[in-house]
Amino acid sequence: MPLFEFNDQPWLPTYLRDYVTDGLQSVMSLGGIYRCIADRLKNAFQTSKASRVVDLCSGGSGPWPWLHESLRDAHGRLAEICLTDLYPNLPAFERIHAETHGAITYWPESVDATQVPAQLTGFRTIFSSFHHFPPPVAIGILQNAVDNRQGIGIFEAARRHPVTIAQTVLIFFGALITAPFIRPFRFSRLFWTYILPVIPFVLFYDGVISSLHAYSIKQLREMIASLHADGYVWEVGEEPRGFVTVTYLLGYPAK
Repeated sequence: MPLFEFNDQPWLPTYLRDYVTDGLQSVMSLGGIYRCIADRLKNAFQTSKASRVVDLCSGGSGPWPWLHESLRDAHGRLAEICLTDLYPNLPAFERIHAETHGAITYWPESVDATQVPAQLTGFRTIFSSFHHFPPPVAIGILQNAVDNRQGIGIFEAARRHPVTIAQTVLIFFGALITAPFIRPFRFSRLFWTYILPVIPFVLFYDGVISSLHAYSIKQLREMIASLHADGYVWEVGEEPRGFVTVTYLLGYPAK
């Protein structure tokens, strides 16, 4: 559907984009939306024998502040998580890097998910962003991972389902609840949340459009079928998490 999301637009001021991604990060953490896929991700990551996760379209850091703990190996060692984005939220990345004592790193330069730099090797993940890409580009992202023999995991809480679309109103209220607790504290964040509620509106609006853009399981399977991916294992399905259902696609080289 030819409908735009505010946070994709290059004309959106950087500070507002960062506030929006911070808000989405806080709401996702509050709801623990992606906890249900932690075991699947860990299995795919370890099976692929990768030593690092390269997270694409990271926004405000996504679920990684808590999800990275789920990737400990049998010896208790944490995997390195590298955050990237086309419009990197550097203040958020730097804060998460410090809070996790370096377990979560970041790439400071712009990274296009369709053209991942060769030096960024590792298991690729995309949370809540795959719907931003039209089918030919989305297929290209998957094929690029295959061509470089990297594993990839796609996870989406958005779905083209009336219940999911209706639930996006919770994002609006979640933004109102979490804004005072986001660090670093900014009075300007409160202004754009409560005086002029641009942040909660953008989160709600973009959430609705995300749901309308979301790929179905059938579409994801059609994408996989179109790939040149000999020797790859693919998993596609849905995982419920309370009142939210997460759609997932996992691909990695066979053992």
